[in-house]
Amino acid sequence: MLDVARLTRVIIDPTAPLSFKQEEDQEFRDTVVTLLIDNSGSMRGRPIMVAAICADILARTLERCGVKTEVLGFTTRAWKGGTGRDEWIKAGKPAAPGRLNDLRHIIYKAADAPWRRARKNLGLMMREGLLKENIDGEALMWAHQRIIARPEQRRILMVISDGAPVDDSTLSVNSGHYLERHLRQVIAEIEGKSPVELIAIGIGHDVTRYYRRAVTIVDVEQLGGVLVEQLAALFEEEPRQIARARGLLAPPPVVMPQASKTAGKVPA
Repeated sequence: MLDVARLTRVIIDPTAPLSFKQEEDQEFRDTVVTLLIDNSGSMRGRPIMVAAICADILARTLERCGVKTEVLGFTTRAWKGGTGRDEWIKAGKPAAPGRLNDLRHIIYKAADAPWRRARKNLGLMMREGLLKENIDGEALMWAHQRIIARPEQRRILMVISDGAPVDDSTLSVNSGHYLERHLRQVIAEIEGKSPVELIAIGIGHDVTRYYRRAVTIVDVEQLGGVLVEQLAALFEEEPRQIARARGLLAPPPVVMPQASKTAGKVPA
């Protein structure tokens, strides 16, 4: 970048070398982003189409910025139970059997796969018969295990969901809060002990009651804007934290509590 203030030197002495502004590369940690998308039946239609388009645009944009992106989906293999339920019935239906459906975890785009090779996979989200039920807790564990094994220094996991965990086969023979309780346990473990930054976006579903950092949108059309806003906020935080650690940025102001008007008065 030319230093405009020094251009006169070029006019006065054409043989003088051009003067440039001294730029310093901002320290920014190597980053990977995982999008974990709810592939349940309630996402059928426009919600899953918008989610696929947003994932496509986001993966393409982040790749150009040097940020690797992974796109994952989760659902079940069958409606109202699978081989797990069949085995439970054969065993005589013991009490508190746990999950009674088979999981289906889908890798639409691996972090190391270039966008141009994986983009066609995102169209599979609209495949008829794919979207069934959603068991969020185990899907979040799976996505977390994948991203925690990555070599990048900064790891961001974004969950997109439109409802609480639901699997009729499992909930019909376990506690009504069985899947929800497990999801809360997984979230607490990640938010409390893992270096992974966890964010959730709820489509017509209040995810703020589960996740510490979450946004709820009413219309699926808002998804793209919110995705970008949340990621931009995270990327803006990083340079500030580095600058503050180096003493280049003043710490946030400390607001001192005001003294009460009745302070120092002795009651009658």
